[in-house]
Amino acid sequence: MTDLTDELRHELRHRIRPMRGRDPHERGRTTTPLELLYDLTYVVAFAAASDQLAEQLAHGDVGPALGAYAFAIWAVSWAWLNFTWFASAYGNDDVLFRLATIVQMIGVIVLTYGLPVSFERAAHGESPNNLLMVIGYVIMRVPQILLWIRAAREDPDHRRNALSYVLIIWVAQVLWLLTALVPLPTGVTVTALVVIALSEMVAPVVATRRYGFSPWNAGHLAERFALLTIITIGEVIAATTSAVGALTVEEGWTPEAVLIASSGLVMAAAVWWTYFLVPSRLVLERRPERAFGWRYAHLALFGSIAAIGAGLHLTTIAVQGGGVSLLGVALALAVPLATTIVLIFLIWSVLLRSFDLTHLPLLLVTLAPLAVAVVVGALTHPGEPIDLEEPGELTALSVVIGLVALGAVVEVVGHELVGFRHTLRAWRNGEGRPPLSAPEARPS
Repeated sequence: MTDLTDELRHELRHRIRPMRGRDPHERGRTTTPLELLYDLTYVVAFAAASDQLAEQLAHGDVGPALGAYAFAIWAVSWAWLNFTWFASAYGNDDVLFRLATIVQMIGVIVLTYGLPVSFERAAHGESPNNLLMVIGYVIMRVPQILLWIRAAREDPDHRRNALSYVLIIWVAQVLWLLTALVPLPTGVTVTALVVIALSEMVAPVVATRRYGFSPWNAGHLAERFALLTIITIGEVIAATTSAVGALTVEEGWTPEAVLIASSGLVMAAAVWWTYFLVPSRLVLERRPERAFGWRYAHLALFGSIAAIGAGLHLTTIAVQGGGVSLLGVALALAVPLATTIVLIFLIWSVLLRSFDLTHLPLLLVTLAPLAVAVVVGALTHPGEPIDLEEPGELTALSVVIGLVALGAVVEVVGHELVGFRHTLRAWRNGEGRPPLSAPEARPS
């Protein structure tokens, strides 16, 4: 009874608690309801960025759209990654931690409101950065500064590490604000954005090597990254529903509509299946030192998965007479799916410290249907927008989407038949190296 009372008091009473760091060796640690709530705002951000990408691609602004999209995905994902890393080390679920998390959620929404302006500016040859986005980003990051200050005060063993994060985040916010306020040529501003972003990623590496590491939990982080991946895959399912809804309004429930609906869901399921063929939690709990490169690879992965949703959204625009060619749809689907598959292979390689060339035949077989989809798109009424009134146009669209889905299925089947052996072999080959178990050996 006493144990239950203590647990209930901890669960139901959220007064200020010490922030001395979590146990990095705790097994079975799971995501909290607060973290799940926090992640929900990223559904909105990823969906907004994906929709803006599709709209700009439909207008033919490919380069500017991709640039603005990369900037948006990086800003959102980097803020999420930093908070998730802090929460894994110091999340104590008290009232101050909860309020700081909710404020950051507000920042995500504010940044999302700035995305249309960002894409519009990029389309006109201007910097994708704008004051509204910066304000949202600052709101997302300033609570992290306050949390790191609190950790520095209450966890003396990791004080220097915590203070280094305070300095890094503070300087970065000032620089982001200057890029939005100081009128500079577009090229100079874009270069500054790239340099600041790279500096934000490199500075923690340098500071961590000098000042030590935070007590983060490898298994908890693996679950957090996996959950955000699932949330991002949800954007693919939402875009599939939208595309099929637009098609059925135009044509009714035809066999092609059923094929497109099925293919979109198959793509989402296959990406999910492929991602969880990478044994992140099992490996990171035994080799936590491998988490550093593993986490950075996810920044691009979140963007590529959401871009599949953008491709399906572009399909919606196309069937509604938006002036999009079949080749445009094929590229918008095949390229992000191919990128996603390659990035998952990269994550596998970083995690297992192995670059297995025997994966290449499977990768080529997986990419073959995607290449065929692009060829079909290029040969079907080249240069002309999709017109469902034209004979065979709906069938060609269905074939393109079906081929892209087939590529995703080939990847899953191939790994289930032979790919898992590569994982077992890679793990056995590296098993002789002793794992790093001390918290001080863990990247922050």
